[in-house]
Amino acid sequence: MASSAKIILKNQERCIGCYNCVFACSLELFKVISATRSAVSLKPCSPEAPFIVNYCTSCEDPPCISACEEGALELDTDGKVVLAKPTECDVCETFECVPACITGALSIDPEEGRPMLCTQCGKCADVCPHEVIVFEEVH
Repeated sequence: MASSAKIILKNQERCIGCYNCVFACSLELFKVISATRSAVSLKPCSPEAPFIVNYCTSCEDPPCISACEEGALELDTDGKVVLAKPTECDVCETFECVPACITGALSIDPEEGRPMLCTQCGKCADVCPHEVIVFEEVH
């Protein structure tokens, strides 16, 4: 099996909620700096771990894909969930893919009205000051 680089959460307890990862993602995906237009989100958690970093990890057998009645979401050859048919996504007004996401990572872009999906580009890891997110080879 070939190896490839992937975003991995290594030190979740170190997250200080700086939003560098969120902003780097929005800049990469949409060419804007926005907390709402990002495939990475920070969710409040507990006093011990104030923030949880959340992004699409491309589950094995992702329920968002089967929930998409239009067939717009697919797994690509690298095993990432992708919006393979954007024009088909335009047809949907229910966004059943969002509640189907078991990690709560899938959300809809407020500007384009389509799912925002992590591309595993690693930009979030590049700007994480405490190595909460790393981009490394997986086998």
